[in-house]
Amino acid sequence: GDVAKNAVLTALEDGYRHIDTAKIYENEKSIGNAIKASGISREEIFLTTKVWNSDRGYHETMAAFEKSLELLQTDYVDLYLIHWPAIPSQFDNWKTLNAETWRALEDLYTSGRAKAIGVCNFLVHHLEALKETAKINPMVNQIEYHPGYLQSDVVNYCKNNEILVEAWSP
Repeated sequence: GDVAKNAVLTALEDGYRHIDTAKIYENEKSIGNAIKASGISREEIFLTTKVWNSDRGYHETMAAFEKSLELLQTDYVDLYLIHWPAIPSQFDNWKTLNAETWRALEDLYTSGRAKAIGVCNFLVHHLEALKETAKINPMVNQIEYHPGYLQSDVVNYCKNNEILVEAWSP
């Protein structure tokens, strides 16, 4: 609501130009309103959003992307990410779910509606499985990364496979 809108508007007024959001944060509409109210050109802002777990799969991801664009009041995002991988303990077909979701991101990228695509919280075995069917390599892996949790195996894999690591931290 207004609290999120005002926080983002203040950040933009103070020079912030990277906004990271996601469907699950339930603030895409507020962020869209803040960007619009700021008067700052959309091209000056780097906008990231993410597809949530309940929207995995090709058609579901495409629909979720359209909804995010509507809420954000834009016709593209700078970075679109899979928020969490489907995992074997949740789904027997976890590889297929991740591959179908990734295929949607590839189509969004080739259409120019997502300027870059990537994943969040993917471990090495998730990235390896994705590599089996991916036509486009993930450009980013946004992972929890801080002095108490370095994830060296994931970071090294990403470096060796030209995937940019973007840190998030509690």
